[in-house]
Amino acid sequence: MTFLIKRIMAQAIDFFLGILLLFVCFGLLLPQVKLIISNDVVRSILGMLLFVLAYFLIQYPFMINGQTVGKGFYRLQIISTDEERTDVPAAIVFQREILCKLMSCFFICVPMLTGKLGGHEEATHTTLIELKKVRVKREIEEVQ
Repeated sequence: MTFLIKRIMAQAIDFFLGILLLFVCFGLLLPQVKLIISNDVVRSILGMLLFVLAYFLIQYPFMINGQTVGKGFYRLQIISTDEERTDVPAAIVFQREILCKLMSCFFICVPMLTGKLGGHEEATHTTLIELKKVRVKREIEEVQ
């Protein structure tokens, strides 16, 4: 059960990051751009491009390790379930993010509550695992 809670909290962190970036792009940056660009359509397209670019740039260092910011915080990693592809490139992690965030989370994520793979995992042939903590054993030498 704790794995499911970690998974939900990791998703919440990634969702919060997206909401924060939307606020920064559309609430802070675009009003400043209004002084330069008066066309609302162009500003909207620019805002969406800035949002996607900023989200990708923040997540990319985690994506190359098969994680997102939230998954990295809870030590979760995305692994491949495909027999032919053993690694999980950043493009697959980004595809998972798009499928899970932009599509209906109800139809995609609800199967995970029953222990099945989510729709985004079925589509990308991936699953999520919990990284084990590595304990370092220290030997204490007595100095005489």
